[in-house]
Amino acid sequence: MLFLLGSAVGSFLNVCIVRLPEGRSLIRPASCCGKCQTPIRSRDNIPLLSYWLLRGRCRACGAPFSMRYFWIELLTGVCFVLIYHFEIVRNIHHFEIWSWYDDDYVSVLMRMFDAQRWLVFAARALLACFLIVGTMCIGEQHRIPRLVTLLGSIVGLMLSLAFPWPWPDAPAQAVVTPVGSTLRFGPPLKPFAWGPQVGAMPADEAWWKGDATPRQGLYPWPVWGPLPSWLSAGSRSLGLATGIAGILAGAFSMGLIRLLFNAALGARALGWGETHLLMISGGFLGWQPAIVALLLALLPGTLAIVRQRYSGRRQVSFAWWLTAAVVVTWFGWFWIGPLAQRLFFNERRLPLFAVGYTMSLLVFSFLLRKVTLARRSESPSA
Repeated sequence: MLFLLGSAVGSFLNVCIVRLPEGRSLIRPASCCGKCQTPIRSRDNIPLLSYWLLRGRCRACGAPFSMRYFWIELLTGVCFVLIYHFEIVRNIHHFEIWSWYDDDYVSVLMRMFDAQRWLVFAARALLACFLIVGTMCIGEQHRIPRLVTLLGSIVGLMLSLAFPWPWPDAPAQAVVTPVGSTLRFGPPLKPFAWGPQVGAMPADEAWWKGDATPRQGLYPWPVWGPLPSWLSAGSRSLGLATGIAGILAGAFSMGLIRLLFNAALGARALGWGETHLLMISGGFLGWQPAIVALLLALLPGTLAIVRQRYSGRRQVSFAWWLTAAVVVTWFGWFWIGPLAQRLFFNERRLPLFAVGYTMSLLVFSFLLRKVTLARRSESPSA
């Protein structure tokens, strides 16, 4: 059922990908052939099946349809199934509130109408839809429509406000106030068969000093730790701060990469689409996953663009690598997060990381600029 729902949503995403970059309405006119403008009948608008029943052509004029329509519908359906399987059934983020459930479909179906599960699924499905639309718009139009960027950022902020960290877990399970010198981290840590240790974090000292990783919520981590008194766990103000920090971090970090990359190549190799894509991702996940996703995408994305730019082949957008890195960070934060914990929750090392990261980007752009100029001087046209 989720696969069928996802394929139907994918049909709507196809409309968004085609019409929004052109500034057209999503409602009027109804779906029609792009060549003869003949409205598509309901029986010819069945997700997945209609493309093959019509053999990829318009029934009226025989104009071919892009196979992208089929692939987007299939991809969205598969994404819905994977999100439900990993996040709801397998509970890969180890939400404490679901930890006592058996990770099989029998127990999940018995609790099929659990509102929290469907809210988590809906939030993740929205993120997947925005990633699909944004990435495809960049790939075809080299930009993301303003409506997609604005709507994605607003939805991310609304979710952060409505479901602040550590929701769906209770705040008492995420942060404890030590009582005396013997109780540093509150209740004992919960060890898993493999992976990091997850436990309640102290409320009065830096989180990176402990041996535990903060419990994950719908938003993997809060904006900072330890939380100040005016940003208590589970509060609306904490949720809003987490969402705003994610949007700003995505915009600033990707904007800096765009500036340095274009300056190094001496051309507009990167547009604003990737910046908007990371802004949306940061609004849904927070600033720490957004930064880590950019770091994961930076090297392969840069090498691919430079290689294909020099070889004269069709350029591969950086957005493909960025989206892949966001998905990896999103699903793998339970294991990726502890690796970044001592960096992102360390008030002593964070400034050093920021300076070192900026300096490395400057050196990288300088070297890339040198290679570009040398390549141009060796070309026959030079």
